[in-house]
Amino acid sequence: MPTACRRAFLVLVLILAGCVAPGPPFASVASTIPPPPPGSARIFLYRWLEPYETVAMTTAYFNGSAVGVTETGTVLYRDVAPGRYTISVWSEGVYPDQFKTVTVGPGQVVYARIESLSSWSVCGGFDVSMGGAAGCWDTFVVNIMDPAVALSEMQSLRFIRG
Repeated sequence: MPTACRRAFLVLVLILAGCVAPGPPFASVASTIPPPPPGSARIFLYRWLEPYETVAMTTAYFNGSAVGVTETGTVLYRDVAPGRYTISVWSEGVYPDQFKTVTVGPGQVVYARIESLSSWSVCGGFDVSMGGAAGCWDTFVVNIMDPAVALSEMQSLRFIRG
């Protein structure tokens, strides 16, 4: 590989490494996370490290109220009162059944995987006022996951506290 290509590859790796939020791997802290407080439920939000998808951060919402920012390759959770919650994220693109509604009871834990679907949006046209291509959007989708699958997928992701 020519030297210029090696340098470009190294720069790309360093840039991508900087895009992953700092924090311990979820696997190293999972056993230290206490159960939901009495009378509360817990909702975990996580995003895979998808190198071919967007690394853009997106805000997560429960019933329209912001609860945190999801980043690629990370896990976070929020304790909530029992009730019905529509879990959504800010998304430029629109996708069928994009957001999910869950009902949680005391002590219940729900796992929501936030997925990026860059292939869903169509990039086309050229808009000089926008400086180039028009019609390209980051599209995010919420999926409620089986707890065993979610816990397995979350192990190598970074845990965001707070």
